[in-house]
Formats: sequence, structure tokens, C-alpha cells
Amino acid sequence: MAYYEMLYILSANLSDEEREALIGKLKETVEKNKGSVVNESKWGLRNLTYSIKRQDKGYYVLSYLELPEQYLKDLKYFLKVNEGFLRAMILKKKRPVQVAKEEEVQGNV
Repeated sequence: MAYYEMLYILSANLSDEEREALIGKLKETVEKNKGSVVNESKWGLRNLTYSIKRQDKGYYVLSYLELPEQYLKDLKYFLKVNEGFLRAMILKKKRPVQVAKEEEVQGNV
């Protein structure tokens, strides 16, 4: 399974409920395609550098995903057909190395 970083911008015209529903649908799509959302950070409403679809503001979300590579095309299609997404950028990354805490290491000795 590949590890991805995805930054996407949602329309500022969406209500809070619509925005949360769209983020939920994205998670469902990832899980349906045998993947998972590892981490998600909602950056909130920010000004855009230039207008996208006649909008000057967007709601930014940064997500880290694990997804089989063959399903990346399905995810991109989902982002394209849903009107609430203004832009999305997906980068393939190396998995972060998790360092065991000293307490856990000492407990195993």
C-alpha cells in the first residue's frame, strides 16, 4: 500500500454541514478502495492567491492516506466530479518512521 499526502481546497460557499459531509464522503471513498485516512488536519478558511472558479477564499484540508496505487485513479476521479472541491494535490511520500518511546523500550527489557 502506498502512502500519500493530499492537500485539497473546498469551496467557501459550502455550509459547515455540507463541508463535513464532503470530507466524510472522501473518507468513505478511500476506505471503499481498501485504503485509510491516517491523519487529517483542517486548516480552515483562507484567502486564495488567485481566483478559482470565481472564488477568492477556500477551506484547506491536509490529509495523509494509505491507498493501493491502483485506486489512486478512482480517488482523482472522485475529486474531479464533486463540485465542492476547488483544487487537490496528491503527493506520494515515504512513510514516516515511528520512534518507540523510551518507556516502551525499557518496559520490554
